Amino acid sequence: MHRAARGIMSRARARRTCLTAGVTLALAVSGCRSGPPVDPGSSAARTTFVRGSVFRPDGTVLEDGMVAVEGNRIVRVASAGEVRVPPGAAVLGGAEKWVLPGLIDAHVHFFQSGGLYTRPDVIDLRTRVPYAREVERIQATLPDTFRRYLRAGITSVVDFGGPLRNFEVRALAGQSPLAPRVVVAGPLLASVARPQLDLGDPPIIQVLEPEKARALVRSEASHKPDFIKLWWVVRPGGNAAEWHPVARAAIEEAHTAGLRVAVHATELETARTAVLTGADVLVHSVIDIDVDAEFVSLLRERKVPVVTTLAVFEGYREVLTHEFRPRPADTELASPEVVATVLEPFQTPDTRHTRGTLSNSTRLRNTRRLWDGGVTVAAGSDAGNIGTFHASGLHRELELLVEAGLTPAQALVAATVNAARVMGRPDLGSVAPGQIADLLVVDADPLLDIHNVRHIQWVMKEGVAHRVEELLPPTFGGGAFPSR
Repeated sequence: MHRAARGIMSRARARRTCLTAGVTLALAVSGCRSGPPVDPGSSAARTTFVRGSVFRPDGTVLEDGMVAVEGNRIVRVASAGEVRVPPGAAVLGGAEKWVLPGLIDAHVHFFQSGGLYTRPDVIDLRTRVPYAREVERIQATLPDTFRRYLRAGITSVVDFGGPLRNFEVRALAGQSPLAPRVVVAGPLLASVARPQLDLGDPPIIQVLEPEKARALVRSEASHKPDFIKLWWVVRPGGNAAEWHPVARAAIEEAHTAGLRVAVHATELETARTAVLTGADVLVHSVIDIDVDAEFVSLLRERKVPVVTTLAVFEGYREVLTHEFRPRPADTELASPEVVATVLEPFQTPDTRHTRGTLSNSTRLRNTRRLWDGGVTVAAGSDAGNIGTFHASGLHRELELLVEAGLTPAQALVAATVNAARVMGRPDLGSVAPGQIADLLVVDADPLLDIHNVRHIQWVMKEGVAHRVEELLPPTFGGGAFPSR
């Protein structure tokens, strides 16, 4: 193991206090409403007040606002001077703070860790760490992964595909007070095979016949997925038309069952064909060439949102070309054991991520064009893939959205109200009366600098508030990583 990686892991083990050893421990932990004790029969006991400059769904700000929360809902948003706070009521934040909706990562994969051994179909190191051991570790540390998401201010995520145990992950998150809200897709119906990932419950299933696609959709529908996911990968020299009959059959069957279809289609013509065939969500931006005005109009007219996933392509390239250095968000939020793996030595594989075929400027330019064209652009990191870590991945995605030309306010809209649209949850993603009370209290102005979104003091999920240091005590000491 690389010396830097060993050092990170040993320091993390010495300092870590919150990592649970298994799933059952997550169910034993209960959240509690923070604030001073009050008479249970008083109005103060029924209402929590959150004060600060309130970020609104349209990207504007209510300066020195007050948000009143009763139960798990927001009941009022007004200027602080207009709200009478009963004596003894819990008040979070203050006039100098910022109040944001809980963030939403609109693309993650809980069957992957973000580490070096999590995708043997990309880089095969199974002689060093068997894939079964990697999967076992991922499952055992799910409670810690969940807590890291909350610590990062991420109160909801979309898991866009994995093995059938994905439905158990959704159930576990729903039972744990220290977990983000999770919606899921099951195994991906794919145009290509990935046998390296098949341990008996495959996350990706190659489907080459329309009737088999229909049968798989019906089988997945019995688990009540939130999406059916298609992995429409075009081989070099191929074209989107080759798999079109299969995709069409799957989309028709899913819509008959009342299920939305999310499609991985990263080439412009594949994405265009997917939308024309009835895709409800595109889970990546187009990465091969610049999008055209016709495509932008098609997305806007059909109201098909696009999830950005700028971080994942960067993560793969940096790790597989040995250029990766942890960023501050990684040192604050990601699992140290996972981050340490990508610093271990390995022989660089020959993949599209290392041949320079994926232009970062094209991805950024297309993101800005979609936003300017009125398309619903949602922030998603594709966390779990190599070099894109759970919890920290969305913060890198926000930074890249700003690099693409969005303002910090627009990036926040992409990670809140727009991502809620992808989830199909209009009651999430904004600070407004009637909304679910998922809120963040932030110390610094996020509209001045998108990095300030990480300066979180409180995380509230469904009306229950947690100090961030209680969710996840500091993992690293100063200088633990060779960071940027």
